[in-house]
Amino acid sequence: MSGGFSRSEALLVSMGTGIVNWLFAIPAIYTIDTFGRRNLLLCGFPLMAICLFWGGFSFLIGGGPPEEGQPANTAQLGSIAAAIFCFMAIYSPSEGPVPFTYSAEAFPLYIRDIGMSFATATCWGFNFIIAFSWPALRTAFTPTGAFCWYACWNIFGTIYCYFLLPETKALTLEELDTVFNVGNREHAKYYTEKLPWYVGKYIMRRDMMPIAPMYEFTEETETRHNSVVEPEVKAGTAKV
Repeated sequence: MSGGFSRSEALLVSMGTGIVNWLFAIPAIYTIDTFGRRNLLLCGFPLMAICLFWGGFSFLIGGGPPEEGQPANTAQLGSIAAAIFCFMAIYSPSEGPVPFTYSAEAFPLYIRDIGMSFATATCWGFNFIIAFSWPALRTAFTPTGAFCWYACWNIFGTIYCYFLLPETKALTLEELDTVFNVGNREHAKYYTEKLPWYVGKYIMRRDMMPIAPMYEFTEETETRHNSVVEPEVKAGTAKV
């Protein structure tokens, strides 16, 4: 036994990881240009945080994490595994593919190849840092604390995406230049002022007056966007 799993159980978990990642990445093909990149992240980050909190506190089942070399409590293992699989099911259509889409769109054409290479290298560099630092983090924070640490970073990601990340679904290269010409301060100000509108519409379930969009494009662009974008968030030329 290693970590509470037999060799056959560890193999099944590994296979399950790949299958879940593959299956739940498929919805992103259909939602990334309809539901939107920003919306996928705004839904994915808080749900991933919940799964990480769930997984972290699952270590407390049955009196806490087992001693090194000792099998874990069955209920503890089941809860941790369920939390991790749910995390992957949420990660695969959101945080998994969306950053690569953004990095392919955010850079001007004349440095797009360098920018995309740098973004990919940064991603895998942080993957290495997470894998390398996990044993020390687990020892210092305990498994529960380590999971909660990463959950808090997902909460930070939610806040960052809401205030600073523009929506780029169904935009041409020219329109992307317009969108990314809007500064972070202007973007944050717009969505700060729009926050009460979201609360009133989606939480209080009230009829809210539409808010002027942050971007306005040509009539041809608006016609194209109407097929994939809800009316209240049509994109277009930045109002700066």
